[in-house]
Amino acid sequence: MGFKLLLIIVVVITGVLLFVSYKESTALKAQGDLLLQQNKPQEALLYYEEAKNIFPLRQDVNDDISSVNLLMNSQTEYSQIVDQEYAESQTIPLLQNIVPAALKNGEYFVPILMYHHIRINPMPASPLWASLNVDPNLLDSELNYLHTNDFHIITLGDLIKIMNGQEKLPKNPVILTFDDGYEDFYTNAFPLLQKYKMKATEFVITQVETAPAYLSWDQIVALDKSGLVEIAAHTQHHPFLTDLNATLIDKEIMGSKSDIESHLGHTVNWFAYPYGAYNNFIVSETQKAGFTGAVSTIYGAVQSKDKLFLMPRIAADGRFTLDEFIKRIR
Repeated sequence: MGFKLLLIIVVVITGVLLFVSYKESTALKAQGDLLLQQNKPQEALLYYEEAKNIFPLRQDVNDDISSVNLLMNSQTEYSQIVDQEYAESQTIPLLQNIVPAALKNGEYFVPILMYHHIRINPMPASPLWASLNVDPNLLDSELNYLHTNDFHIITLGDLIKIMNGQEKLPKNPVILTFDDGYEDFYTNAFPLLQKYKMKATEFVITQVETAPAYLSWDQIVALDKSGLVEIAAHTQHHPFLTDLNATLIDKEIMGSKSDIESHLGHTVNWFAYPYGAYNNFIVSETQKAGFTGAVSTIYGAVQSKDKLFLMPRIAADGRFTLDEFIKRIR
């Protein structure tokens, strides 16, 4: 009699646990469905995978995962999804509307330039792609100008030392950053950094190694060993972090840091918010993950300690003339 009662209790508890798990899995699937309807397959996939982890027996969720993977793999490049609508685009003020910065105590005028693709634009009719694609010849002209006009290329780490009083701010400081870890950084930008002996930070997405548009881990390791390129984190899948729940946000932020550190064998200090999307929770989780700071897509060049996790940048727009590029960093 006692054994039967125990068996009944076990069955009831198991049923309750399964019901709770199924209900939680259903809520995650619903969120994934909504994101897929909004044409956000990367974010939807994260929710579907989490729903599967909680309740592995759901065939409908397995079908959702297969469908999203098919959709994403149908693209010739993963970047066609990443770049398609948003990317780290920026509202760039007109030159006549830019007011010279009146620096307060503890503030520094240090333009952090934000680049994406370094290649000839494959879609010149698209304003977004025109902004995100910088012709290698234009980048060469920009770096040559910096090299020959008494600008000093510093790193994000140098900026921290300057803020802490460990180093002096050089004349005309500029920081170079590149987002997303595109393969054309290795083929088109890196040789120019070598040519001018300039350092840069490359923010990589860590779970896109099978996509041809992106750097391989071998290339990332080679860049790291060059001494010219600091590898930094840009999440695992480049989702809108603001569309994710707390668990998935942590996975994307902490997972990208762990991915890079496991390949490079040393600490990763810097983070970039995909699409420039953030909120107070995301900033807090980035701090908790152990990053030294994070860059944003907020337009500006005034840096300070209280902005270490929302450092403003200036997009190096592919439509800029060299003259406009110069005026924006002065």
